[in-house]
Amino acid sequence: MNCESCGMPMENAEMHGAGDEGCKYCKFCAPDGNLKPREEVREGWIGFAMATDKINREEAEKKIDAEMAKMPAWK
Repeated sequence: MNCESCGMPMENAEMHGAGDEGCKYCKFCAPDGNLKPREEVREGWIGFAMATDKINREEAEKKIDAEMAKMPAWK
């Protein structure tokens, strides 16, 4: 199962929000089981993309905005 907010694979209960396998969101998007606001998730994802993909903020924003548009949580 993948997070419906960011697409992260959730292979065990620890990866799900609040450690609940019934939660559709990962521990980063919903640490307590409740989905964070869109802008907060977006900012975290942008920072992650900049660090892991070695891209600047403008490129990360474009990439993440395109990815978020595909996610069930943000349609």
